[in-house]
Amino acid sequence: MTQQQYDIAEPGLVMLHAALTDVGVKRSNNEDAFGIFPGVGGSLLLAVADGVGGNAAGEVASRLAVEVIGELYFAGGPPADPGAALRQTIGAANARILEAAAADPRRAGMATTMTAAAFNGRQLTLGHVGDCRAYLARSGSIEQLTDDHSLAAEYERRGEPLPPDKRNLANVLTRCLGVGSELAVDIRGPMTLEVDSMIVMCSDGLSKVVSPDEILYAVSMHLPEGACRRLVDLARERGGPDNITVQVARVSAA
Repeated sequence: MTQQQYDIAEPGLVMLHAALTDVGVKRSNNEDAFGIFPGVGGSLLLAVADGVGGNAAGEVASRLAVEVIGELYFAGGPPADPGAALRQTIGAANARILEAAAADPRRAGMATTMTAAAFNGRQLTLGHVGDCRAYLARSGSIEQLTDDHSLAAEYERRGEPLPPDKRNLANVLTRCLGVGSELAVDIRGPMTLEVDSMIVMCSDGLSKVVSPDEILYAVSMHLPEGACRRLVDLARERGGPDNITVQVARVSAA
């Protein structure tokens, strides 16, 4: 999509935003989904979801997750507690996916990851389940704001190598929507973004083949629309083994 500009609740500042999704090189179906939901008073919600590969109707689960969070997050106006609202709406998306799967045998077992970023002016709060990522790029550095909920990441956090007998499970998720009624949602924030800070949200089709430093270079050298295109092109150049979705939002002077 083309670059958009959103007003935020601070004179002289705007949010520049763009998003792009691509099926990649190796897949025939795009199971990623994303959403952009403007609120009032300088609020904005962004979401990225990645249907779990190999499960039935992964694309249905990811699309449903994005639709539900977009429908509910601003239902009562900008939430007073964004973290609580993200936890509640992602939980509601999980429940809706379970209901849809139970109602249609063709969708049994469908699941998805979900990362959502809620902006209230320059205040950012994240809700996260799975291995879609959010990064913060500013002042020539980049920080991963989310922790992957995957088997490989669990071993990495413990400082242990993935055992040889588990190498084929490196991409196994330890948490996602659509698996059970109890869902733990990671919440981070609120945090205050500096002017020229950039938030990058992506599915693992980007993060597994493009390094954080390469993401930093792309968003530093391009406005959001150009950065999204460069990052998707780079992932495709690396073989594009999975669907690729990226959103870039930048706090900028008007």
